[in-house]
Amino acid sequence: MPTGQGRWIRESVPRQDTGRPRLLCFPFAGGGASAFRSWPSLLEEVADVHAVRLPGREERHREPLATDIDALAFEVADGISDWCRPPYALYGHSMGARLAYRVVHALAERGLPLPDLLIVAAHRAPHQAAPLALTHLLPREGLVEKLREFGVTPEPLLNNPEMLDFFLPAIRADFALSEASGEYCSRPLDVPILALGGEGDALVGVSELNAWSLHTTAAFRVRRFAGGHFFQFSSEEQLMDMLRDELIGLRGEQDGGRWHDDDNAYASG
Repeated sequence: MPTGQGRWIRESVPRQDTGRPRLLCFPFAGGGASAFRSWPSLLEEVADVHAVRLPGREERHREPLATDIDALAFEVADGISDWCRPPYALYGHSMGARLAYRVVHALAERGLPLPDLLIVAAHRAPHQAAPLALTHLLPREGLVEKLREFGVTPEPLLNNPEMLDFFLPAIRADFALSEASGEYCSRPLDVPILALGGEGDALVGVSELNAWSLHTTAAFRVRRFAGGHFFQFSSEEQLMDMLRDELIGLRGEQDGGRWHDDDNAYASG
């Protein structure tokens, strides 16, 4: 079982400064660091990419699953603090977007350096209520069917009862984190936010993405890609092209890594 700083990011300590920005990635519900396994090589020319390792999955599968997103956010903030040195950005997909947003608030409360950019993908804005049909409350068969609709979980896994016994608790717990009602961090962040979505995503549309603008006092943009909720996989090439451009911008070429105010615009592509 990983210990210390290595619990959260595979490297026990940050590598020597390479001059490139860091991109710290938060996985979707049920996913782990392996969801980003191709990203370090795809983005190696412009950034050092690190996936955040969450409890209850992959190398940390023996650890208890998180049940409180705020408590988890503070644990993550403490665990990744050594990597939070400008220039850097956070990327979160679906449940990972909500967690990344909470982590930025936790970093602020800790007095730690904030990211130069927060990228939130495939998730409604924090103040918006979850859909009435809460996925984490579905019975086993309904949850499996929902995963089948998403089209990311391999069919052999969905048809293997023993694997499902191992896999579904983490999925259900993560959906509970993503769908939990209650308090949210109402104070806008002084961090630019880039909200990403799939053009065919039935869960997160343009209105949900645009609503993230209420959570920043800095610049805000929306970008959509071909595909559904998991456009991260179906439009990987286009997503990597966009990330390269954004990460190059964090090198100080755009007002110290922050977007110009006149760049605050909606872009569809």
